[in-house]
Amino acid sequence: MIKLSRMADYGILLASRMAADSKRVYRAQELSDYSTLPITTVNKILSKLTRSNITESHRGANGGYKLALSAEKITVRNIIDVIDGKIALTNCAENSDVNCSLLNLCPTQRNWQIINNAVCDALDSVNIAEMANPEISFSISNNSNNNKSSNL
Repeated sequence: MIKLSRMADYGILLASRMAADSKRVYRAQELSDYSTLPITTVNKILSKLTRSNITESHRGANGGYKLALSAEKITVRNIIDVIDGKIALTNCAENSDVNCSLLNLCPTQRNWQIINNAVCDALDSVNIAEMANPEISFSISNNSNNNKSSNL
């Protein structure tokens, strides 16, 4: 099963909340109350987002966190990469230099890389501003060869 981690999902939720009013500084406790996530989880996510320059932290009595970039410049993939690491559907999709015992007889490596790139491109095509606003509709372009579809 291909599934987004809870922490990445929560990271997107928190970034989307901050995108709703991107000039405002949000306290971690306020984001915890909004999301009903434990404060330790919120702090862990905010720490990762801040270390990667997606959010910035402000100290002091009126301190907290806000987006470091405009919400339009932060993609869903950016958040996932920060929280979970680079997206890789398979080991060989992540790195063509991977030492796989099946590599010499595996015809699927190139296709997995193409599929992995398509997933990454789709996640790059949606930004946090779009995620924050349910009124905005977006489309994910399908750049796959011959628009193949699956009848599962």
